[in-house]
Amino acid sequence: MRSWAFRFVASAMLTLMLSSCSQSERGDTVNAAALKSQLQSLAEARILLGHQSVGRDILAGLESLAREAAVPLRVLEIEGVPPDGGAGVFHSNVGKNGDPNSKCEVFAQLLNRPERPTYDLAAMKFCYADLRENTPLDPQQLVDRYSKLVEQAKALRPDIRIVHITLPLRSDPLEWKTPIKRLLGRSTYEDSANAFRNAYNDLLRTRFAGEPIFDLAGIQSTRANGERSAFSENGKTIYTLNSEYTYDGGHLNERGQRIVAAEFVRVFAQAL
Repeated sequence: MRSWAFRFVASAMLTLMLSSCSQSERGDTVNAAALKSQLQSLAEARILLGHQSVGRDILAGLESLAREAAVPLRVLEIEGVPPDGGAGVFHSNVGKNGDPNSKCEVFAQLLNRPERPTYDLAAMKFCYADLRENTPLDPQQLVDRYSKLVEQAKALRPDIRIVHITLPLRSDPLEWKTPIKRLLGRSTYEDSANAFRNAYNDLLRTRFAGEPIFDLAGIQSTRANGERSAFSENGKTIYTLNSEYTYDGGHLNERGQRIVAAEFVRVFAQAL
């Protein structure tokens, strides 16, 4: 690399790093009084959540927020049905990552068991692994499959309100080459998969406009200063997981867990 080019890239990388540090130091603010009130609403409700690993990250953040607010919110993993008629956020692993059909099938079974468990709200979260290159369904097919699940759930369980969840994103690769690639206008190995996920999320928001949506991808991609983590592809903005919220490019670190969980609380409390 020519010396002037090396100096340009090095200077740009330093600017990026300094910007990231100052942003992290600002922290993230949450209205504590509003959050406590919303947590109290959840603590009196029965909620079903079908998920996989990123779901566990969100629930860890939820439990952390509830402890700090001194709200006795019960978060309990179940296999089939809750153990009693009390309130709680009841969650269960559904299907296999990379096989969204299996997730829809298992979630439907949780809702339509012979015991007819009572829930106020129910939601199922796909994983980023469910939509990328070589997965069974493309964005349109996936939103069609999910819509079929929702139609069946509404018909069989009109007593339960469904909350929709956008598909989680992955961050730019957490490696030294990534800022250089971005500066040179080159793609990374995560780009095409994140483009698929963005397409699905756009379709989901349109399909269920006016219904409660927990925009997981939206909060994942929003930095502390309100800007969005993204790249441009053919003139279109593709959002990505903010690298400050993850330790491995896909799962949430403690900071990410709390930020995402606070939005979970707001949306679900509003849906009750």
